[in-house]
Amino acid sequence: MQSRSGLVLKAFLSRLPPEMQQSLERFLPEKERHELDKLPLIEQEISLEKFYNGHILEKVHWSWLLPTLRLYSEAEQKLFLSALNPHAEKNLAKALTLSVGGEGVSEVGRAFLRKILLDSLMGPKDQMLPIPYLPHSKLSRLLNLTKKELTLLIDRLSLYDLAMELRQIVETKILKKIYSLLSEEEKTALKTIGSHKDPFVLGRLGIEKWDGSEESLRTLMHKRGLVRFGAGLSGQDPDFIWIICHQLDIGRGSALHKLCMNEPIHGVTDVIIAQIEENL
Repeated sequence: MQSRSGLVLKAFLSRLPPEMQQSLERFLPEKERHELDKLPLIEQEISLEKFYNGHILEKVHWSWLLPTLRLYSEAEQKLFLSALNPHAEKNLAKALTLSVGGEGVSEVGRAFLRKILLDSLMGPKDQMLPIPYLPHSKLSRLLNLTKKELTLLIDRLSLYDLAMELRQIVETKILKKIYSLLSEEEKTALKTIGSHKDPFVLGRLGIEKWDGSEESLRTLMHKRGLVRFGAGLSGQDPDFIWIICHQLDIGRGSALHKLCMNEPIHGVTDVIIAQIEENL
């Protein structure tokens, strides 16, 4: 039994009288009944209207739509853009060198165009669990963050790796250079992080190959922050991970999705979840 359909089925059955629930469950194979017992219960009332996935497009960063839009003519691209929110329309128009404004589309046309875009991301036969019905998680607050806030969180997580790296550096000149590029907030965070033992060790950050510029240091840190974030998201509901990854731009989001494991990483994921919570 697919977890999405199982969660919804369990929610519906749980709202029936016990006798009716047991009668209906007898129609399920024994294996599926056991699987149903293991699934968490959706507390909220199930509403069919919420299972329309069109609203998910508002969560998706506009850059994910570029590959699909580039398959269409300029005139068709403009129609697609008119079906999106102003922020996405403006950024996509700039990326595609299109002029914005012009003739809009009807509500029916808008819904059709949005469905094409969403299907290009999810597949026409795919169906996501609506955000309100996702299994509760300690990380559920991530769903409320913007792309900018998620990116900042990834940078904060990278400080745990930087703290470990700084312990290995003995050359004062390099240490001073690194600290000169950090904000006061980051320096304060490093002092706190430095007092804790971190079980998640990826090896050296690569400072020995660093060219001394702030840009390359930030790139090294951000890549490591993505790895740490992926380890923290490992084992979460697949739909939850999909939404978080698609709130980021396509480059970061694609990289993050590959870093998320199906199951939690023993001795690591729980620790990083706590680190994420501390930085929310």
